[in-house]
Amino acid sequence: MIKCTLLLVLIMVSTVSMLCAASTQPPISDNRPLNMHSATLSSTRIDRYSLLEVKVGLSATYQDAFDPDQIDLHALVTAPSGKKLTIPGFLYQNYTRALVDGKEQMTLSGNCDWRMRFSPAEVGNYHIVIEARDSSGQTVKSSEMTFQSIKSGSSGFVRISKRDKRYFQTDDGKPYFPIGANVCWGGGQGTYDYDNWLPGYGKSNSSYFRVWLAPTFTTFAMETLGSADGLGVGRINLANAWRLDYVLDLAEKNNLRVMLCIDSFNILRKSAEGGYGEWENSPHNAANGGPIKEPVEFWTDSKMLKAYKNKLRYLVARYAWRTNVLSWEFWNEVDIISPTAWDVKKATAWHASMGQYLRKLDPWQHLITTSFASSEGIPEIDALPEMEYTQIHNYGSLDIPAVLTSKIAQHSVYKKPCYVGEFGADGNGADATVDPTGVALHEGIWSTALNGAAGGANLWWWDNDIYPNNLYYHYAALASFIKGMDFSKEGFKPFSKAQFVQQKQEGTAIYRDIDMGGGVSWDKTVANKPTTVVLDSKAGIKVDGEVSAIQHGIANHLDLHNPLTIKTNNPNTVKLLVVVSGVSGYGGAALKVTLDGNTVISKDMPDDNLDSTETITKYNGSYPVEIPSGPHSVVVENTGADWFYVTYTLENAVTTLIPDLRVYGLKGKNVSLVWVQNVPHNWFRVGVLKKIAVTQPASIMTLDNWPAGEYQSQIWDTITGKVVTEETVTGDKGKLRIHLPEIATDVALKIIRVK
Repeated sequence: MIKCTLLLVLIMVSTVSMLCAASTQPPISDNRPLNMHSATLSSTRIDRYSLLEVKVGLSATYQDAFDPDQIDLHALVTAPSGKKLTIPGFLYQNYTRALVDGKEQMTLSGNCDWRMRFSPAEVGNYHIVIEARDSSGQTVKSSEMTFQSIKSGSSGFVRISKRDKRYFQTDDGKPYFPIGANVCWGGGQGTYDYDNWLPGYGKSNSSYFRVWLAPTFTTFAMETLGSADGLGVGRINLANAWRLDYVLDLAEKNNLRVMLCIDSFNILRKSAEGGYGEWENSPHNAANGGPIKEPVEFWTDSKMLKAYKNKLRYLVARYAWRTNVLSWEFWNEVDIISPTAWDVKKATAWHASMGQYLRKLDPWQHLITTSFASSEGIPEIDALPEMEYTQIHNYGSLDIPAVLTSKIAQHSVYKKPCYVGEFGADGNGADATVDPTGVALHEGIWSTALNGAAGGANLWWWDNDIYPNNLYYHYAALASFIKGMDFSKEGFKPFSKAQFVQQKQEGTAIYRDIDMGGGVSWDKTVANKPTTVVLDSKAGIKVDGEVSAIQHGIANHLDLHNPLTIKTNNPNTVKLLVVVSGVSGYGGAALKVTLDGNTVISKDMPDDNLDSTETITKYNGSYPVEIPSGPHSVVVENTGADWFYVTYTLENAVTTLIPDLRVYGLKGKNVSLVWVQNVPHNWFRVGVLKKIAVTQPASIMTLDNWPAGEYQSQIWDTITGKVVTEETVTGDKGKLRIHLPEIATDVALKIIRVK
């Protein structure tokens, strides 16, 4: 999904002055005869999985230090087991940073040099020889050097679990369950922003974040404009590479692993196509000195492919030794590059080929993935063996837990780890205002972690929501809850069914609201046809068709026109809220609501700015309609030119004695994990409708198909991350009954088999 984010615009503006100027890129050519003057080990005795760095004094003849056809420096390493490894070297430049008038400035420090970085995965004596070849075709070698690797407390690199391929583990067999967020780039303060942001994740015992290495406006952009200055496609911006080193070191101090996202859709999307296309500013563009004239050429152009491989080689040389690099992510949302460039067949072949190349290049075999804007993913690419885990991106879902967990279930077909790489209550940057307490963040991480994902869902809004609103405590509570849990050991099976009854036999009738609104589509689906909803105050709703989260107008997409009719016959007054959350910038829309044929709302929503096609938000809000008791018919229709996003709430629609609770859980061999949510307490109702959910009464939860035996049930507070009550319960006749307290928001349970 294209995140039409104000945040992105602000970052693009604020970071123009932050990006490395040409003066911070040292010379990347040399015209001296090939000679290796020195090769110095950083130590002859190092901990296993730590850094051995070799500084190489080298003179050579080459025009491009990032092209291994012109200058190839590498180490030939023999491990204690006899295994042979080839480790690429790289050009390095040191920098100093300073904060001047609130912006980070980078300054060259000393001369550039050549380096090789290595992390020993074995204990024992290693042998190493440094070899270099330049454009003359000549080769020089160092004498053989030795160093010793000793035992350490490091868990090593992250792998796919051998016991349960839905989860991760480290080299020493310990479970790894990523909890964290996207922290993709800094603002004007660059790495100084990370000094502020990352400690919060560390203190909360989070374990993960994600950064972007493109487009050019990002803090860690590897490729930036300036071909005449030693920059451009296939040439690494060494100041930004130093920044990434700094932040990865900072991540290590805070016990955080990092996914490195190599490229984002923006670089191959034209600005006229919306969605913050950056093709005009892309170093790939021939107009900027790049190798391709049109985005579609990216997949097959020989010069482009070579430049991309050179970039991969540099990334492996400089960063692959790090155990806290979780994985390589080829693309962020590659399916929304320019429509003229998106070709599933070509993109699939490219991912397979580059995956194979990276796998051969990376001695430490980091995991490889890619991501898509479509929550369903792209099956042809997700199924590739080179893509070792899959991701889900999702924004603006009315019911975050239901949508995310359903997508995770869909991805289970690949028999790989899957987690939500990006999500948010809103794709327009409104999380900070509609969800300042992190309700969306909370329900996203708990529902996915406890229903089959390989990690907690990763919120997008790191700098305008998580940090300023200090929402790290949500991560701390989840981390405390799962501490010591080996997800791959329990053979977890996701479940989402339970029965609830009030503990008081006489019970109290509970009024319940009904929220409606599904997906968004521009295709001829069931949802894009007239739909009728019949409300019964005791039974709920019956839908003839499918309630859509978009209403199409009568001009641009007449064949998709989908008015909603709601028929009621309640003994009480019901309030209908029509909640608009975006209007088409390609002609606007108009909301018309009739009650028994009489117009009660008529709201024109014109597109006043024809120069812009971005989604219009000034009409956003709740449009209420009072529906009296008795039989009535309400029709909600878009009589304008194009579409508006919409959801519907029927307040006080049904009465019931059953608490409005639901579960997402993992049933294990010895331990089961359950999240119980008060359904009306969700981001949309709290943040948009400004409703405080009715506290659900104390209840008894019954779980079916449960093995007989004795269990210890712990009820956890999901904000403090502490146990609040415990009881011993017995499974009997396939049922397990657990007493729940009053629930205002949600609780979590650990159900531990005792005997």
